[in-house]
Formats: sequence, structure tokens, C-alpha cells
Amino acid sequence: MGGGAAIIIWILVFFGIFYFLAIRPQRRQRQAHQQMVTMLKKGDEVVTIGGIFGTVTRIGDDWVELEIAKRTKARFLKRSISSITSIVEDEDEDEYIEAADDDVVEETDAVPEDETDEVADVETDEVADVETAADLEAPEPPQEPKA
Repeated sequence: MGGGAAIIIWILVFFGIFYFLAIRPQRRQRQAHQQMVTMLKKGDEVVTIGGIFGTVTRIGDDWVELEIAKRTKARFLKRSISSITSIVEDEDEDEYIEAADDDVVEETDAVPEDETDEVADVETDEVADVETAADLEAPEPPQEPKA
């Protein structure tokens, strides 16, 4: 009986490992996806499992209507929604971080005074090159072949 009990124990150990490495994480992922789908609302920007970006316009029992382009709508199953991409924009993101007084470099320290005239001349030359390139006429298009 010792050999039969050892086989049963090994089967239980492998089943336990399989449960914790495969079944349990997949179940949590499915629950998180189900929760995300139930939180969908009109105006959310989403991505489908096929990689299509769209904005939710209507929601049914098991389907969602997405506007994928201007005046182009398509229906998808709720389970085909991969993720919600709507990001609430914070006003703080656009603010600049002010540097400490030690970090600020003054212009006089960055470029010596005698070199500032040379830098100005180079900049005006570059502007002149751009203007002359814009003044050039475009070449004439090739003639259509005669058939």
C-alpha cells in the first residue's frame, strides 16, 4: 500500500502546483476583466482585442457600440473589449517644474560675448537659405504618356 499512497500524494501535489500557477491567476484575470467591462460607460475610449480603438456610444446587455471613426460605428461583444484607454488629464501635468537658482544658467555664462556676433550671423544665414529655397519654383510635372 505504500506505493499507491505515494502516487496519490504526488498527483495531489502536481494538481496543487497546477492550481496555483494556472487556474487561480486566470480566474483573477477573468474577474478583473469582467469588472472592467461592467464599468464601461458612454464616452469611454477603449481598445478591442483586435486592436481597434474606439469611443463607446451605446451599451447593450452583451454588446457595445463603438465609434471607430467620424460617423463610423460598429458593434462589438463586451468580452472583446481589451482595455479602457481613457486617461483623466490632470491639470498638474502641464505645469513646469521650476529649477532652483543654482541650476539656472545665465546667457552671459553660456556664450562668451565675442562669440555672440558669430552665432547671430550663422542664424541669419540659415534663415536666408530657407527663404531662397522657398523662392525656387517647383519643377514641371512630367507629361502623360501617349497611348
